[in-house]
Amino acid sequence: EDRTEDSTTVFGKNLKITGNVSGEGNMIILGSFEGEFNLKGQLKVAQGAKLKGNFNATSIAVNGDVEGTLTATEKIHMDNTARINGHIVTPKVSILDGAVFDGEMQMGKRSAQAYKPAAAEPPQTSTASATAGKN
Repeated sequence: EDRTEDSTTVFGKNLKITGNVSGEGNMIILGSFEGEFNLKGQLKVAQGAKLKGNFNATSIAVNGDVEGTLTATEKIHMDNTARINGHIVTPKVSILDGAVFDGEMQMGKRSAQAYKPAAAEPPQTSTASATAGKN
């Protein structure tokens, strides 16, 4: 029985990885990662994790710090400890109270498939700087 789609890989909190990662399955990052990430599956960025680069996955859940571009074909979820600085491309997004997002967001059914980082004027782009939380 092939269980590739159900597999989950964990990058431990003491790991600092630089480079490119691609494949199928689910990934949880607890440590630091810098580079490019292409995943057919769910990417989870744990609280305390630090990512920098371009990240593409079916869905992305963020609890840690991310700087760069996040592209999800289904959904991006920002938990209350998420800190994102960069560009988000996804058809659906959820942001919990306490999450911090500073950058651009592009949404729509075809956004994740059509996004090209080199595009000068991407359609349906809005610039936002928001902090959700209790003051």
